[in-house]
Amino acid sequence: MSTLNDVAREAKVSTITVSRVINNPEKVKPITRERVQRAMDKINYVQNPVAKALVSKRVGIIDVYVPESIDLSNPFIMHLLVGISEELSKQMYSFLIIRDRKHEHRCDGYIVTGLLKDEIHEMYQYALERKRPIALFGHTDNEEIDCIDVDNIEGVRMITEYVLQNGHKNLAMINVNEEKDYTLDRYEGYCRALQEAGNPSGEHVMYAENSVQGGYEAALRILRENNETTAMICATDIMAIGAIRAVTELGLKVPQDISVTGYDGLGHHLLSSPAITTVCQPVYEIGRLLAQTLLKRIRGEERGVKQSLVPALFLEHSVAGINKSKEDKI
Repeated sequence: MSTLNDVAREAKVSTITVSRVINNPEKVKPITRERVQRAMDKINYVQNPVAKALVSKRVGIIDVYVPESIDLSNPFIMHLLVGISEELSKQMYSFLIIRDRKHEHRCDGYIVTGLLKDEIHEMYQYALERKRPIALFGHTDNEEIDCIDVDNIEGVRMITEYVLQNGHKNLAMINVNEEKDYTLDRYEGYCRALQEAGNPSGEHVMYAENSVQGGYEAALRILRENNETTAMICATDIMAIGAIRAVTELGLKVPQDISVTGYDGLGHHLLSSPAITTVCQPVYEIGRLLAQTLLKRIRGEERGVKQSLVPALFLEHSVAGINKSKEDKI
Protein backbone atom coordinates (compact mmCIF):
# COMPACT_ATOMS: atom_id res chain seq x y z
CA MET A 1 0.00 0.00 0.00
CA SER A 2 1.30 3.46 -0.91
CA THR A 3 2.28 5.87 1.84
CA LEU A 4 2.65 9.64 2.25
CA ASN A 5 6.40 9.21 1.70
CA ASP A 6 5.71 7.49 -1.62
CA VAL A 7 3.47 10.35 -2.73
CA ALA A 8 6.04 12.94 -1.61
CA ARG A 9 8.81 11.25 -3.61
CA GLU A 10 6.63 10.99 -6.72
CA ALA A 11 5.51 14.63 -6.50
CA LYS A 12 8.96 15.87 -5.42
CA VAL A 13 7.55 17.68 -2.38
CA SER A 14 7.77 17.21 1.37
CA THR A 15 5.48 14.88 3.32
CA ILE A 16 4.20 17.98 5.14
CA THR A 17 3.02 19.40 1.80
CA VAL A 18 1.25 16.14 0.96
CA SER A 19 -0.43 16.19 4.37
CA ARG A 20 -1.59 19.77 3.80
CA VAL A 21 -3.04 18.86 0.39
CA ILE A 22 -5.05 16.11 2.07
CA ASN A 23 -6.16 17.97 5.19
CA ASN A 24 -5.99 21.69 4.33
CA PRO A 25 -5.89 21.96 0.52
CA GLU A 26 -6.81 25.66 0.52
CA LYS A 27 -3.42 26.38 2.13
CA VAL A 28 -1.51 24.89 -0.80
CA LYS A 29 -0.87 26.62 -4.13
CA PRO A 30 -3.11 25.19 -6.90
CA ILE A 31 -0.15 24.13 -9.04
CA THR A 32 1.39 22.19 -6.13
CA ARG A 33 -1.97 20.73 -5.18
CA GLU A 34 -2.46 19.43 -8.71
CA ARG A 35 1.04 17.89 -8.78
CA VAL A 36 0.39 16.05 -5.51
CA GLN A 37 -3.02 14.89 -6.72
CA ARG A 38 -1.49 13.52 -9.92
CA ALA A 39 1.10 11.67 -7.86
CA MET A 40 -1.58 10.14 -5.64
CA ASP A 41 -3.53 9.03 -8.69
CA LYS A 42 -0.43 7.57 -10.36
CA ILE A 43 0.61 5.38 -7.42
CA ASN A 44 -2.98 4.64 -6.36
CA TYR A 45 -2.62 6.25 -2.96
CA VAL A 46 -5.69 5.67 -0.79
CA GLN A 47 -6.09 7.75 2.34
CA ASN A 48 -6.60 5.81 5.56
CA PRO A 49 -9.62 7.44 7.25
CA VAL A 50 -8.94 5.69 10.54
CA ALA A 51 -5.38 7.04 10.69
CA LYS A 52 -6.60 10.50 9.78
CA ALA A 53 -9.20 10.41 12.56
CA LEU A 54 -6.60 9.34 15.13
CA VAL A 55 -4.27 12.19 14.19
CA SER A 56 -6.85 14.95 13.84
CA LYS A 57 -9.33 13.66 16.46
CA ARG A 58 -12.01 14.07 13.79
CA VAL A 59 -14.17 11.39 12.24
CA GLY A 60 -14.71 12.98 8.83
CA ILE A 61 -18.51 12.96 9.14
CA ILE A 62 -20.94 15.90 9.09
CA ASP A 63 -24.53 15.50 10.26
CA VAL A 64 -27.12 17.26 8.10
CA TYR A 65 -30.25 17.81 10.17
CA VAL A 66 -33.51 17.91 8.21
CA PRO A 67 -36.69 17.87 10.38
CA GLU A 68 -39.07 14.95 9.89
CA SER A 69 -41.74 17.42 8.74
CA ILE A 70 -39.78 18.04 5.51
CA ASP A 71 -39.99 15.45 2.72
CA LEU A 72 -36.50 14.43 1.60
CA SER A 73 -37.77 14.23 -2.00
CA ASN A 74 -38.53 17.97 -1.89
CA PRO A 75 -36.44 19.64 -4.65
CA PHE A 76 -35.23 22.18 -2.07
CA ILE A 77 -33.65 19.44 0.04
CA MET A 78 -32.27 17.58 -2.97
CA HIS A 79 -30.51 20.71 -4.31
CA LEU A 80 -29.19 21.48 -0.83
CA LEU A 81 -27.77 17.99 -0.31
CA VAL A 82 -26.07 17.96 -3.72
CA GLY A 83 -24.34 21.26 -2.89
CA ILE A 84 -23.24 19.97 0.51
CA SER A 85 -21.99 16.70 -0.97
CA GLU A 86 -20.05 18.49 -3.72
CA GLU A 87 -18.03 20.51 -1.22
CA LEU A 88 -17.57 17.81 1.43
CA SER A 89 -16.28 15.30 -1.11
CA LYS A 90 -13.46 17.69 -2.03
CA GLN A 91 -12.31 17.56 1.59
CA MET A 92 -12.70 13.76 1.91
CA TYR A 93 -15.71 14.21 4.21
CA SER A 94 -18.97 12.31 4.18
CA PHE A 95 -22.35 13.22 5.66
CA LEU A 96 -25.32 11.56 7.31
CA ILE A 97 -28.88 12.86 7.17
CA ILE A 98 -30.44 12.91 10.63
CA ARG A 99 -34.16 13.38 11.21
CA ASP A 100 -34.12 13.55 15.01
CA ARG A 101 -31.47 13.82 17.71
CA LYS A 102 -32.27 10.67 19.67
CA HIS A 103 -29.77 8.34 18.02
CA GLU A 104 -26.37 9.86 18.62
CA HIS A 105 -23.06 9.05 16.98
CA ARG A 106 -19.73 10.79 16.54
CA CYS A 107 -19.52 13.59 14.01
CA ASP A 108 -17.50 16.77 13.54
CA GLY A 109 -20.33 19.28 13.19
CA TYR A 110 -23.86 20.01 12.00
CA ILE A 111 -25.52 21.62 9.00
CA VAL A 112 -29.16 22.38 9.79
CA THR A 113 -32.19 23.63 7.86
CA GLY A 114 -35.95 23.93 8.21
CA LEU A 115 -35.99 24.97 11.88
CA LEU A 116 -38.67 26.95 13.64
CA LYS A 117 -37.38 30.07 15.40
CA ASP A 118 -37.26 28.47 18.88
CA GLU A 119 -35.71 25.27 17.45
CA ILE A 120 -32.61 27.19 16.35
CA HIS A 121 -31.74 27.85 19.99
CA GLU A 122 -32.43 24.22 20.93
CA MET A 123 -30.17 22.93 18.16
CA TYR A 124 -27.42 25.33 19.19
CA GLN A 125 -27.56 24.10 22.80
CA TYR A 126 -27.46 20.50 21.58
CA ALA A 127 -24.33 21.21 19.51
CA LEU A 128 -22.72 23.30 22.27
CA GLU A 129 -23.04 20.46 24.81
CA ARG A 130 -21.14 18.21 22.40
CA LYS A 131 -18.56 20.91 21.55
CA ARG A 132 -19.38 20.78 17.85
CA PRO A 133 -19.93 23.73 15.49
CA ILE A 134 -23.14 24.38 13.62
CA ALA A 135 -23.92 26.02 10.27
CA LEU A 136 -27.50 27.16 9.61
CA PHE A 137 -29.43 27.59 6.40
CA GLY A 138 -31.32 30.60 7.66
CA HIS A 139 -30.44 33.49 9.94
CA THR A 140 -30.16 34.18 13.65
CA ASP A 141 -28.61 36.83 15.91
CA ASN A 142 -26.52 34.19 17.71
CA GLU A 143 -22.92 35.05 16.76
CA GLU A 144 -21.75 31.50 17.45
CA ILE A 145 -23.91 30.11 14.64
CA ASP A 146 -22.59 30.55 11.11
CA CYS A 147 -25.53 31.46 8.85
CA ILE A 148 -26.05 31.51 5.11
CA ASP A 149 -29.48 32.39 3.79
CA VAL A 150 -31.47 33.59 0.81
CA ASP A 151 -32.53 37.23 0.88
CA ASN A 152 -36.22 36.33 0.97
CA ILE A 153 -37.27 39.92 1.59
CA GLU A 154 -35.62 41.10 -1.60
CA GLY A 155 -36.85 38.08 -3.57
CA VAL A 156 -40.53 38.68 -2.86
CA ARG A 157 -40.07 42.44 -3.15
CA MET A 158 -38.70 41.95 -6.69
CA ILE A 159 -41.47 39.68 -7.90
CA THR A 160 -44.23 41.79 -6.33
CA GLU A 161 -42.74 44.88 -7.95
CA TYR A 162 -42.76 43.07 -11.30
CA VAL A 163 -46.48 42.26 -10.92
CA LEU A 164 -47.23 45.87 -9.96
CA GLN A 165 -45.35 47.06 -13.05
CA ASN A 166 -47.77 44.97 -15.12
CA GLY A 167 -50.60 47.21 -13.95
CA HIS A 168 -51.98 45.12 -11.07
CA LYS A 169 -53.24 47.05 -8.06
CA ASN A 170 -55.42 44.47 -6.28
CA LEU A 171 -52.90 41.87 -5.12
CA ALA A 172 -53.18 39.04 -2.61
CA MET A 173 -50.46 36.93 -1.02
CA ILE A 174 -50.66 33.23 -0.15
CA ASN A 175 -48.07 32.60 2.56
CA VAL A 176 -46.99 29.44 4.37
CA ASN A 177 -48.63 28.94 7.75
CA GLU A 178 -45.39 28.32 9.67
CA GLU A 179 -43.47 30.32 12.27
CA LYS A 180 -40.21 30.36 10.35
CA ASP A 181 -37.92 33.19 9.33
CA TYR A 182 -38.51 32.71 5.64
CA THR A 183 -42.29 33.11 5.94
CA LEU A 184 -41.90 36.35 7.89
CA ASP A 185 -39.29 37.61 5.44
CA ARG A 186 -41.40 36.84 2.38
CA TYR A 187 -44.35 38.65 3.91
CA GLU A 188 -42.12 41.65 4.64
CA GLY A 189 -40.89 41.68 1.04
CA TYR A 190 -44.49 41.70 -0.21
CA CYS A 191 -45.43 44.59 2.09
CA ARG A 192 -42.29 46.52 1.20
CA ALA A 193 -43.06 46.38 -2.52
CA LEU A 194 -46.60 47.59 -1.93
CA GLN A 195 -45.42 50.44 0.27
CA GLU A 196 -42.80 51.52 -2.27
CA ALA A 197 -45.54 51.61 -4.92
CA GLY A 198 -47.87 53.58 -2.64
CA ASN A 199 -50.37 50.73 -2.74
CA PRO A 200 -51.13 49.66 0.87
CA SER A 201 -54.70 48.71 -0.12
CA GLY A 202 -53.30 45.65 -1.88
CA GLU A 203 -52.16 44.03 1.37
CA HIS A 204 -54.41 40.96 1.44
CA VAL A 205 -52.73 37.86 2.93
CA MET A 206 -53.99 34.30 3.30
CA TYR A 207 -52.05 31.63 5.23
CA ALA A 208 -52.16 27.96 4.31
CA GLU A 209 -50.30 24.65 4.38
CA ASN A 210 -47.27 24.53 2.08
CA SER A 211 -48.79 22.14 -0.45
CA VAL A 212 -50.73 22.11 -3.71
CA GLN A 213 -53.94 21.64 -1.72
CA GLY A 214 -53.05 24.50 0.61
CA GLY A 215 -52.50 26.87 -2.30
CA TYR A 216 -55.70 25.67 -3.97
CA GLU A 217 -57.91 26.27 -0.92
CA ALA A 218 -56.35 29.65 -0.15
CA ALA A 219 -56.80 30.86 -3.74
CA LEU A 220 -60.46 29.82 -3.72
CA ARG A 221 -61.05 31.82 -0.55
CA ILE A 222 -59.26 34.86 -1.94
CA LEU A 223 -61.20 34.88 -5.21
CA ARG A 224 -64.56 34.31 -3.53
CA GLU A 225 -63.98 36.94 -0.85
CA ASN A 226 -62.62 39.63 -3.18
CA ASN A 227 -63.55 39.47 -6.85
CA GLU A 228 -61.33 42.48 -7.59
CA THR A 229 -58.14 40.47 -7.03
CA THR A 230 -56.11 40.30 -10.24
CA ALA A 231 -52.86 38.75 -9.04
CA MET A 232 -51.69 36.31 -6.36
CA ILE A 233 -48.17 36.26 -4.94
CA CYS A 234 -47.51 32.72 -3.65
CA ALA A 235 -44.76 32.02 -1.11
CA THR A 236 -43.79 28.73 -2.82
CA ASP A 237 -44.09 27.16 -6.26
CA ILE A 238 -46.18 24.23 -5.07
CA MET A 239 -48.72 26.63 -3.56
CA ALA A 240 -48.77 28.50 -6.88
CA ILE A 241 -49.62 25.24 -8.68
CA GLY A 242 -52.63 24.87 -6.38
CA ALA A 243 -53.63 28.49 -6.92
CA ILE A 244 -53.62 28.02 -10.71
CA ARG A 245 -55.84 24.98 -10.30
CA ALA A 246 -58.32 27.04 -8.27
CA VAL A 247 -58.34 29.83 -10.86
CA THR A 248 -59.06 27.31 -13.62
CA GLU A 249 -61.92 25.67 -11.69
CA LEU A 250 -63.62 29.06 -11.40
CA GLY A 251 -63.65 29.37 -15.18
CA LEU A 252 -60.81 31.89 -15.29
CA LYS A 253 -57.49 31.77 -17.10
CA VAL A 254 -53.90 32.32 -16.02
CA PRO A 255 -52.51 34.84 -16.83
CA GLN A 256 -55.26 36.46 -18.93
CA ASP A 257 -57.62 36.87 -15.96
CA ILE A 258 -55.47 36.20 -12.90
CA SER A 259 -51.69 36.44 -12.67
CA VAL A 260 -49.95 33.99 -10.31
CA THR A 261 -46.35 33.94 -9.11
CA GLY A 262 -44.33 31.43 -7.10
CA TYR A 263 -41.08 31.18 -5.18
CA ASP A 264 -38.28 28.55 -5.23
CA GLY A 265 -37.44 28.03 -8.92
CA LEU A 266 -36.22 24.47 -8.36
CA GLY A 267 -38.34 22.67 -10.97
CA HIS A 268 -41.93 22.70 -9.73
CA HIS A 269 -42.58 26.00 -11.52
CA LEU A 270 -42.18 24.18 -14.86
CA LEU A 271 -44.75 21.48 -14.01
CA SER A 272 -47.68 23.85 -14.30
CA SER A 273 -49.47 25.13 -17.39
CA PRO A 274 -48.60 27.90 -17.88
CA ALA A 275 -45.09 27.71 -16.42
CA ILE A 276 -44.90 29.90 -13.32
CA THR A 277 -43.01 33.15 -13.04
CA THR A 278 -41.02 32.66 -9.87
CA VAL A 279 -38.01 33.55 -7.73
CA CYS A 280 -35.13 31.10 -7.95
CA GLN A 281 -33.27 30.35 -4.73
CA PRO A 282 -29.54 29.50 -5.11
CA VAL A 283 -29.98 26.44 -2.88
CA TYR A 284 -27.18 24.38 -4.43
CA GLU A 285 -24.72 27.23 -3.94
CA ILE A 286 -25.86 27.73 -0.34
CA GLY A 287 -25.38 24.01 0.37
CA ARG A 288 -21.85 24.24 -0.96
CA LEU A 289 -21.10 27.38 1.07
CA LEU A 290 -22.56 25.88 4.26
CA ALA A 291 -20.25 22.87 3.97
CA GLN A 292 -17.27 25.09 3.18
CA THR A 293 -18.03 27.39 6.12
CA LEU A 294 -18.52 24.54 8.59
CA LEU A 295 -15.23 22.87 7.63
CA LYS A 296 -13.40 26.17 8.12
CA ARG A 297 -14.99 26.52 11.56
CA ILE A 298 -13.93 22.95 12.42
CA ARG A 299 -10.35 23.82 11.47
CA GLY A 300 -10.52 27.04 13.48
CA GLU A 301 -10.02 29.23 10.43
CA GLU A 302 -13.21 31.27 10.39
CA ARG A 303 -16.19 32.14 12.57
CA GLY A 304 -19.11 34.53 12.73
CA VAL A 305 -20.20 34.08 9.11
CA LYS A 306 -23.45 35.90 8.29
CA GLN A 307 -24.12 35.80 4.56
CA SER A 308 -27.23 36.45 2.48
CA LEU A 309 -27.52 35.59 -1.22
CA VAL A 310 -29.87 37.51 -3.52
CA PRO A 311 -32.15 35.20 -5.55
CA ALA A 312 -32.98 35.64 -9.24
CA LEU A 313 -36.28 36.44 -10.95
CA PHE A 314 -37.36 33.75 -13.46
CA LEU A 315 -39.88 35.15 -15.95
CA GLU A 316 -42.20 32.50 -17.38
CA HIS A 317 -45.82 32.78 -18.55
CA SER A 318 -48.06 33.19 -15.50
CA VAL A 319 -48.05 37.00 -15.33
CA ALA A 320 -49.69 39.38 -17.79
CA GLY A 321 -51.11 42.89 -17.89
CA ILE A 322 -54.38 43.38 -16.06
CA ASN A 323 -57.59 42.24 -17.77
CA LYS A 324 -60.57 44.45 -16.89
CA SER A 325 -63.11 41.80 -17.88
CA LYS A 326 -61.95 39.32 -15.24
CA GLU A 327 -64.25 40.43 -12.42
CA ASP A 328 -67.38 39.72 -14.45
CA LYS A 329 -66.51 36.01 -14.67
CA ILE A 330 -66.29 35.11 -10.98
